[in-house]
Amino acid sequence: MTEKNIRRFQTALLLITNPIRSRIPFILSSVIPYVERNLYVVVQNPNFQSSSSSSSEKFFDREQQKERIRPMLYAIYKQLTSTKNPSVDILLHNVDSAIKSTNPIRLPRICEAVFADCSPSPGLYNYCRDHFYQLDQNFELRIIDEKETKEDQSIDKLPIFDNDLFNTKSTSQYNRGVLGGTFDRLHNGHKLLLTESALLCDEKIVIGVTDGVMIKNKVLAEVVEPINDRMSNVRSFVDLIRPSLYVHCEPIEDPCGPSATMADLNCIIVTDETQEGASQVNKERQENGLSQLAVHVIPMVPAENGNQDGDNKLSSTSLRRQRLGILLKPPLKSAESNRPYVIGLTGGIGSGKSSIARRLEKLGAAIINCDKLGHETYKVDTDVYKKIIATFGEEIVNPIDRSIDRKILGNKVFQSPDELKKLTDIVWPAILNLTKERIEYLFKEGKRIIVLDAAVLLEAQWTEAVNEIWIASIPPKEAIRRVVERDHLSSDEAKRRLSNQMSNQERFPYANVLLCTYWAESVTQKQVEHAWHLLLERINGDNPIF
Repeated sequence: MTEKNIRRFQTALLLITNPIRSRIPFILSSVIPYVERNLYVVVQNPNFQSSSSSSSEKFFDREQQKERIRPMLYAIYKQLTSTKNPSVDILLHNVDSAIKSTNPIRLPRICEAVFADCSPSPGLYNYCRDHFYQLDQNFELRIIDEKETKEDQSIDKLPIFDNDLFNTKSTSQYNRGVLGGTFDRLHNGHKLLLTESALLCDEKIVIGVTDGVMIKNKVLAEVVEPINDRMSNVRSFVDLIRPSLYVHCEPIEDPCGPSATMADLNCIIVTDETQEGASQVNKERQENGLSQLAVHVIPMVPAENGNQDGDNKLSSTSLRRQRLGILLKPPLKSAESNRPYVIGLTGGIGSGKSSIARRLEKLGAAIINCDKLGHETYKVDTDVYKKIIATFGEEIVNPIDRSIDRKILGNKVFQSPDELKKLTDIVWPAILNLTKERIEYLFKEGKRIIVLDAAVLLEAQWTEAVNEIWIASIPPKEAIRRVVERDHLSSDEAKRRLSNQMSNQERFPYANVLLCTYWAESVTQKQVEHAWHLLLERINGDNPIF
């Protein structure tokens, strides 16, 4: 394509007539820069010069169509690791019937352009107009010059697995398949899995979408899309690429889900990462007196260069990480030039909250440790001291120095929610008052940004004192590991302490900013610096908040 063809299109169709895997990198690099939103791909026999219905029917063969399309799936999605690409969907309508002028493919959106990888032909424009419904009335046809095509032999090696049902004589015996996944923020790895499943199975696919306990320990589980949204996205995608296919979608909270109980299934589709799960499914089916499922394995889409999740595959975790450090919703209170800007930093045990506070302090924030202020409220002869003794009795007083014996007090309150509430009703308001006094002191000392390091910020309803709520998150499994290592507790005791706190899912709705210390310290540092610089932009007015 020449420099004069610089127009960009919102939505376009890519017609692949010569499906050679080694040509895909060049084809995509010739098309992607010109498409902003949606690119639909159709792999079609190069018989567009013949417009008769009889000719189209003569050449139609479902297995042949599958054989032509299948190698393209991995070749295409392997190239699309960047989230900056337009959404690319490979349409499978021509697997069910030949594309004819009397039976055109209905494109999901109006397409402004058609890109084709074949030689220019006088009949090509009319072929596209007659065989694809929803082309713009004045659509532009662009030819990817075959003379300029460069073949990349490195991509011509499709990963080979022993369990490849496309290698069988006919795929028709595998017309009812099952697969599973979280399908959070549907990405190209998910699209490959769903598209290959839809290509293999001609009647229906059953999709288990993980939820509940199965996503509890995922990194940033609280940011995972709601189950109904994920199931809807999966159904919509399959309906978009192969409308004739029946899709049954349901939430699952165990690894096997419906695959172990549905009698009419005949195959299971897994990735090379989850092959062992297929063996467990077949074991449970045998115990349930059901037939064994043939196993089909799909390769994983590799991760984009620079992935920091420790993954070599495209992952939803990377997409969830994009939510870290940014402003998720408007501040509770806007910045005022004559008032301090206060961040309430909170998080569960082992979340790395205090390490984030230390990093923010080095960047210029003043830190108020609310736990230490809590200790001040217990000092002898303060109002709080007197109220605690009046409420819980003289037996909690140390006879030597008259201080409150926190261990004896703890034994009284931590076994009873009612008694604990009596204590917090006394202590928490007093800590808030001390916090407000400390905020004013630090502001007079010249500190503009003040961070409250407060484990019970939300429970104590101290949010009235802050402009924004920043939440430190960590998967429960990792939090338990850290607490066991740091505090030398048993795993059961660490779990008990964690269970007595708000969960990540309960905290997340309050978050103006979400942070996570799950990765290396250098990653956490970059994350905090990013959040800090965005904060400075907000309060200095260089950028509108929304």
